[in-house]
Amino acid sequence: MDDGPARHAVSAFRGSSSGSSSAIRTFFSNRDINRLTAHATVHKLAWTGANVFSGAYMLHAGLSLPAVFLAFAAIYGVRFVLRPLVLIIAPALGLRQTLMLGTLLLAMQYPVLAFVEGIDTALLLYCLVNALSTVLYMTSFHACFAALGDAERRGSQVGVRQALGTLAGIAGPALGGVLLATYGPLAAFGAAALIELFSIVPLLQTAPVPSPAGRATQVFAGSRTGVLLFATDGWIVGTSILGWNIFIFQAFDGRFDGLGGVLAAGAIAGAISGLLLGHLIDIGHARRATALNAAALGCVVLLKAVSAPDPAVVLAITVAAMFLGGLYVPLLMTAFYNVAKASPSPLNFQFAAEGGWDVGACLASVAAAVCLWEGAPLQLAIAFATPAVVLQACVLYRTYRELPEASSG
Repeated sequence: MDDGPARHAVSAFRGSSSGSSSAIRTFFSNRDINRLTAHATVHKLAWTGANVFSGAYMLHAGLSLPAVFLAFAAIYGVRFVLRPLVLIIAPALGLRQTLMLGTLLLAMQYPVLAFVEGIDTALLLYCLVNALSTVLYMTSFHACFAALGDAERRGSQVGVRQALGTLAGIAGPALGGVLLATYGPLAAFGAAALIELFSIVPLLQTAPVPSPAGRATQVFAGSRTGVLLFATDGWIVGTSILGWNIFIFQAFDGRFDGLGGVLAAGAIAGAISGLLLGHLIDIGHARRATALNAAALGCVVLLKAVSAPDPAVVLAITVAAMFLGGLYVPLLMTAFYNVAKASPSPLNFQFAAEGGWDVGACLASVAAAVCLWEGAPLQLAIAFATPAVVLQACVLYRTYRELPEASSG
């Protein structure tokens, strides 16, 4: 068996000190990317302190397992319907201001979740605010990062952002889990809202990013790759990620601090690997990394699908999965940002890609809910991620082959 991908990955790990220093130099050379990364780090602290508990909290609040998946499918579906709003708001306000508005709405959604008690008005309001806030936030953030970043340093810039984000991801679940278990949902989700509001501060000095309104025929120009990449990511999140967080919660007897502790432990592994793949991409081994990532991610999904609800086993799989997440995000987003920057309009490209994410996540969540409704185990919903892993690897390999600056080797 060819061990080329694994061999090159080991070489990159051995050279991690030089890779990390290179990544840090490229990070500090672009002040706008610094500010976006600072914002993203604080946002990640709030997000992981609240949003990662949302599925488990809905289950705790009285929703059945199929209903939890359907609630998220509804969020993704509403998000898809509302998405055209960003093509009206962003050109009028500019991308930076749209990003700040999205951040404000994100902060508003967290306290609403605390009032959910089954299928009720609070759940409906949470789904609506969640959908609108993420429509504005995700599209404008990725468009800003693509427009302000440097193609030749993209892997390192994404790697630094991912590494700092995973460090925040250590504190977020640990803090959120303790607050939920000790002081209740209002304290936990209220704290997340305050942290989210604070993340707006670095954006105040970020350079404005113009957002021209492209013609309707330009919206999908050159966006096929972005749509496929994000659709597969949504598919994976709507099955493997959501399902696994609930599985952890159940394995630890419905304890929020147990869920938070496991996710925090896994985030440590993610922080270790975050910088390394970014450097691997920048020095020209992206296609090898794609093969390695696909094989590893497929193994993780398989392990999740056959796992027993034993706390020790669940912890080990989570640590392995989140370590590989440090490889997954830079690989996915480096390809995405470089293709986006070469498109006629980064905003329109992002708009189309985010729509693909919504469709992938919505359909996957509905399929999982139907199977769970018919009595299938939660592990089957997690296994639904497998086809997306394969499709995403094919798209990434082709994309890096067509991007000379990131695909030699």
